[in-house]
Amino acid sequence: MKKLSVLLVAAAVAMSASAGVNFKATHPLKANKISTEKVKTSSLRNQTNIRSMFKAPEGELKSYNRAGQCVTYASGQGLYAQQQDGNRIDIVYGENGKVYLKNILCGAASNFGESWVEGQISEDGTTLTVPMGQSIYWSDYYGANVVLAFGQTTVDEEGYFGIEIDDRVEEAVYTIDGDVITLQGTDGPTEIDPNDNNSYLAYGLTAYWEDDNSWSGFIEWNTVFTEREVVVAPTVLNELPAGCADFTVMRQGYDIYSSYFFGIGMAQVAEKMSIAISEDLSKFYIQDPIWYYGYGSWVEGDLDIANSMITVPTGQFLNWSEENEYGVQLMWGSSYVYSEVDEETQEEGYYLGTELDDRAEEIQFAFSFNEEELMELNLLNCDGDVTLEFPFNYEATGLYGMWSDDQSWASALEFVTEGQTYAQEFIAKPAVPANPTADEWYDSNSEGGYSRFYYTLPTTDIDGKPLDAEALSYSIYTDDDQLFTFPYENYYYDFDDFGITEGITEIPYEMYANGYDFHTGYTYFYRTNAEGYDPLFTWRIGIQVHYTVNGETNSSDIVYLEVFPRPTDSVNELNAGKTVANVRYFNVAGQEMAQPEGMTIAVTTYTDGTTSAVKVVK
Repeated sequence: MKKLSVLLVAAAVAMSASAGVNFKATHPLKANKISTEKVKTSSLRNQTNIRSMFKAPEGELKSYNRAGQCVTYASGQGLYAQQQDGNRIDIVYGENGKVYLKNILCGAASNFGESWVEGQISEDGTTLTVPMGQSIYWSDYYGANVVLAFGQTTVDEEGYFGIEIDDRVEEAVYTIDGDVITLQGTDGPTEIDPNDNNSYLAYGLTAYWEDDNSWSGFIEWNTVFTEREVVVAPTVLNELPAGCADFTVMRQGYDIYSSYFFGIGMAQVAEKMSIAISEDLSKFYIQDPIWYYGYGSWVEGDLDIANSMITVPTGQFLNWSEENEYGVQLMWGSSYVYSEVDEETQEEGYYLGTELDDRAEEIQFAFSFNEEELMELNLLNCDGDVTLEFPFNYEATGLYGMWSDDQSWASALEFVTEGQTYAQEFIAKPAVPANPTADEWYDSNSEGGYSRFYYTLPTTDIDGKPLDAEALSYSIYTDDDQLFTFPYENYYYDFDDFGITEGITEIPYEMYANGYDFHTGYTYFYRTNAEGYDPLFTWRIGIQVHYTVNGETNSSDIVYLEVFPRPTDSVNELNAGKTVANVRYFNVAGQEMAQPEGMTIAVTTYTDGTTSAVKVVK
């Protein structure tokens, strides 16, 4: 691949909540099917499939906010009684008074998909009618429709909810008053308490499974549609313009993020990303400029070769949700720490706040070339000191993700520290990885439990330069430099995903199974030191990192963690005076060698049958 320096230097010469409601499943595999009163035989069954559409019809699209009350069903969580406020419905106005309503039942889209039903507007424009019996879902597996109807929810003596279909109702009637459309003929509570069973009892628009007449789990009443302004989707640059030259760089820096499950956190970023330059050398593109948002989209900036500057306008969208009509925008902002006193405990606590800098209309990068003629990008005007004591190390200024709908923080702030580059052009080459740290060993001491070895793996070489995580691996050593083999029969759950079919001594850095065997910070072991088990080790365990590029492997030192007291008699004392039978040499992959070369394990066998192993570096 051409270096960026060649491209740009040449250019310079020339000139970036559930209530626990009961329900019964009539079909175990039909997750959204719940038991009800049987539907009476009626003409509704013969009206099925009047219209069932899953492609948007032609016509003028208008969007409405949906209000009122409803009961919705969530597979595995049961029924929910709730206000409809905040839900949305789309209506397409076609020719000759025909209209088409998308997802006519509140909440049903998540179970039944994006369906449309047909309606008709009266000649005077004051009434909209929707025939009952229309299919809103078809299951090939069950050979059954879910069809529209009116009905009354019920509850039996055991507290199970069901439905009684009103087969007298042949159409839903909505009145039209300007930009407000109101469903007629429903009845039920106007205020919802999801913990009150009475909130689930209502008469309204519903649906049922036609094969056995069981309730679909959805009903709504007091429904009102109010027209809303349709938000025009912004441009998200998901593909580069034709003729761009793209390059791989290694991103560096820190990312402050907020997670639903783990709260506020900070990650040190060291991974590959892509940049590109337009064919005319006037535009610069950065893919996923904020590490936390891996949408694969690009942002565009102006390239000023003469002044070695890149200017990226703020406000560019990194993604967009058509359904929710909002997305994440690239902005500039800060995080700050503040304290508050808890009213109950009267204890003072620290909290993280964020602030958007809406005055910043652009983000600037300076670029330069190092002694190897590799481009380095420097993010200007950012700030942050990760060496400060917690929580003040979380105060920073940098790239800011913002939700477009309410201009709130979108859970990510990326920055670099003083003297640190934002990204460096990456060309894979051999390097010696920095040493890992051996942090902690946990042994359950139970035959039914797991043991865990906690460690921290480096993502830089001994000079602090970032490494390609895909080329990293690690090995585990026990006691006196004894290389541990991870047996296939114990770890096949993870090995199979990587195409590994036998035991291995090196684990890929990126081998990760959520909640199971391998993590980027620790590894499970199935062999413990519990009584009756073959001990994994007797006194210490260690870790070594390998970096392999173009068939050449460099390794860190083996870093040990002493878990149990070292045996009283050292290996040297035990072997003193013994006669050596032979010495064999093995590399870190366990392959035997004729002579020691590089990092080598020397295994000495004595005439009494005992062995010892030592590390030899040559």
